[in-house]
Amino acid sequence: MYEKFKDAGKIAGKALKIGLESVKEGVSYVEIAEKVEEYIKKQAKIAFPVNISVNSIAAHYTPACNDEKVFMDGDVVKIDVGAHVDGYIGDTAATIEVGSNEHSNLIECAEKALENAISVVKDGVEIGYIGKVIEETISRCNFKPIKNLQGHSIEKYRLHAGISIPNYFDGSKIKLKEGQVVAIEPFVTNGYGYVIDAGDSNIYQVIKKAPLTRELVKHFDFLPFAKRWLPSIYGKGYEMKLKFLLNRRMVYHYSKLMDAKNGIVSQAEHTLLVEKDGCIVLTER
Repeated sequence: MYEKFKDAGKIAGKALKIGLESVKEGVSYVEIAEKVEEYIKKQAKIAFPVNISVNSIAAHYTPACNDEKVFMDGDVVKIDVGAHVDGYIGDTAATIEVGSNEHSNLIECAEKALENAISVVKDGVEIGYIGKVIEETISRCNFKPIKNLQGHSIEKYRLHAGISIPNYFDGSKIKLKEGQVVAIEPFVTNGYGYVIDAGDSNIYQVIKKAPLTRELVKHFDFLPFAKRWLPSIYGKGYEMKLKFLLNRRMVYHYSKLMDAKNGIVSQAEHTLLVEKDGCIVLTER
């Protein structure tokens, strides 16, 4: 089991590096998403669509088939990548700025918060304490953590497996245990510190097993998928089919998430294996 987590983490880490190195002014979101996803598919399976969240968008956006968005000078770009090997998932993210360094402190702060959180992860640590370390690190940078986005435990075919790991001190006494796999992901903003729904993300997930969702489950299990992947399954009628499944609550739609006051957001994330006296980073890049 752990070898498969390690393999998935290694693939996800490399895929993220490819994505970050490919972001340039004038390059399209679709090009980056497809490049990263094609790399993953050569060695494993995609655990969720590549998230490309820019500036005040914190999470949950992947480009549509005909998306015309391109990166612009000064954009703060968060890329969040997931790969899985037989259901064992590696989840990792990082932030890059296009063509400038105006927000380098914001980006470095997320990485530092992640680094400090990793340093305290071990068997028996309270998740509230991890949140405290993250919040204190971010506060020292004179920024805010996004309080309604969290890290999470990971299990086979379960990206969010029940334990949420806060980015601030919430007083939780839940303790991590040796052998658990968790994703730590600080989100840092110069804005409000909470995210709100901001429209279509192009990301969906099957939530009901039924004959009508059999093809989706066959291709994606119960992991998130992108609308742009559906033409290869349903052909030209994919949007009508998706709408039908949404109306019958067989498929869930993720909302795009943005800082409530349009603050710029950075993110950093690694997947970790909890050990007795520390942890192993599975998604080194």
